[in-house]
Amino acid sequence: MLRIERLKSRYFRFITTPLTGFIFCLLMAVFVVSMPRNGPNLVLFYLVLPWLLLVVILLNKSFLYNLFRRFTLAEAIKKNHALEHGTIYFLRRRFGKARIGGSAEADGFRICGDLTREHLVNAFNELLKELKKGHSELIISMQCGTNIATAQGLGVILLAVTTVILLTSGADRIISLLALIANVLLYFLLRARLGNWVQNKFFMSLDFSTAGIQSIYRVPKKIWWERNPVFFVKTLIS
Repeated sequence: MLRIERLKSRYFRFITTPLTGFIFCLLMAVFVVSMPRNGPNLVLFYLVLPWLLLVVILLNKSFLYNLFRRFTLAEAIKKNHALEHGTIYFLRRRFGKARIGGSAEADGFRICGDLTREHLVNAFNELLKELKKGHSELIISMQCGTNIATAQGLGVILLAVTTVILLTSGADRIISLLALIANVLLYFLLRARLGNWVQNKFFMSLDFSTAGIQSIYRVPKKIWWERNPVFFVKTLIS
């Protein structure tokens, strides 16, 4: 059972690493723009392309899922998402790079890791003090799934648009190579900044005057990547 959980964890890290999808999309773009469009090559191109597109969709399903969530995420979840991020920030500041994770819900948030109720209360209270001082940047997390999805989406859009332009303009191989190199540079330059902006703008909210903890209690694992103990922090927000 433990071996299966480890395999799931490795697969999850691989499939949700933005660089995995970007590298595959980059290789696909190289294949598309460099392959001659005549005779047997044209037949091969149309036979292989649908399977390549399927792999792109699978590697970027996190982006597609979060794009859908953008239009369905309730305001209460956005607020608890911000509180969850900030609480984890202070927990990690205390315990270092501990394996702590969380997810927001409408009436609170889940947190997993080798923690106690006291740890959670102290971290939550530290967050509230810093928010009152105007330190809203603490709720931004580079490990958030939103950043992963944004990076995946950025890579797909950049390479898709560039590939279409190169194909329709009839650019030669040197121009195509330079354009793809520019894509790589833009991807690494923008992915973190864009991810943080999207996360803050669309997936979190600090539009409340007060926040507190109503209760904290142990809950069973619900998401496969969670590790015991798992706590639910029920919040009061107004």
